[in-house]
Amino acid sequence: MLTVKQKQTLDLYLSNDMNAAQTARVLGCNTSTVQQCLKVIEKKGVAPWLSSAPKPDHLGMTKTTVQYDADGNVIQEWRRMSPMLDKMQHVADGLCEQVKGKGKAKSRRTRKTDTDEILFEIDLFDAHVGMYADERETLDEDYDCDIASRRMIEAAEGIASRSNRPHKAVLVFGGDMLHSDNRSNKTELSGNVLDVDTRYHRVVNYIIAACRDAVQVAASIATEVEVVVLEGNHSWHSEVWLARVLDSYYANCPNVTVKLDASPRKKMVFGDNLLVWAHGDKVAANKWAQIIAAEFPKEWGLTKYRHMKCGHIHHQKSIAPVVIDEQAGLLVEYLPALCASDAWHSHAGFIGSQKGACGFEYHKTAGCITRFFNAV
Repeated sequence: MLTVKQKQTLDLYLSNDMNAAQTARVLGCNTSTVQQCLKVIEKKGVAPWLSSAPKPDHLGMTKTTVQYDADGNVIQEWRRMSPMLDKMQHVADGLCEQVKGKGKAKSRRTRKTDTDEILFEIDLFDAHVGMYADERETLDEDYDCDIASRRMIEAAEGIASRSNRPHKAVLVFGGDMLHSDNRSNKTELSGNVLDVDTRYHRVVNYIIAACRDAVQVAASIATEVEVVVLEGNHSWHSEVWLARVLDSYYANCPNVTVKLDASPRKKMVFGDNLLVWAHGDKVAANKWAQIIAAEFPKEWGLTKYRHMKCGHIHHQKSIAPVVIDEQAGLLVEYLPALCASDAWHSHAGFIGSQKGACGFEYHKTAGCITRFFNAV
């Protein structure tokens, strides 16, 4: 039941036409304090403007539609739920504490043939670990956690095997590395029900192990490894904590660093090259040049070659450089996915695309000199 303070806040909120700011002025507190109290009341299922159904601890209500009768009583309610950030933060903190400093990535021995003129890039996009697909239904391929994690590692090994002892490698986990972001097994924004292979907690174990093995592969070919984790539309919460967990895990490995930029677009400057990565959803392809030039003006101005990689659409596509002026442009490229087609993509006709991963070699002054593809 409600405490005395919660009951007082609720009564004032209702008498002030459900105005949180006015309620806060009467109580002499901040509006956020009132809002937080109302969330607790909603969680207890005693808010008269909602149905009496309790709310799960790990989910927050982002939107609700309530149907009332003629007397103002609630008949039924439709809720849109999403993971609560404070709960995700607590989970991430716990994971980081458990693995802090335990990671080991054996440094590759240096040789006279090593070169710091080359950056080697390994891109693993759209693995969708946790997705389930049945070949008999999709007419494509079977897919589950075992297959997904194996594809990640085999693709990383396949690309890395073509390297030529670079000093530095960048390993990109390109978003939607998990198929689902929580145990509700629905997409956050659209609420689409997803075909999943197993429980969310088990998927977490799979993705952490696969990422760890991929880092080991990158460390075996380069003296220095930088890890980039992009936030996708299927699992952006999970990818936020995944980057933090990997950073904590390799805290005592001087040869491995994890990029923790808050921006959904990650960038790196290597000589005359500006490299940018994003998952690729929400932004039209022809808008990227203007966005990147505005977001990273200093890096844009200092570089000659600019290459952006995206995923999300689950098939490979290149867009010719969008000319900003006669000297400057951006090559935007959508890379293929690692995952098979699930039932939704199959029924919608999104089938037949080549599955795999890409790699690139960049020279400090000559730009992209080699590209690789590893089919899975």
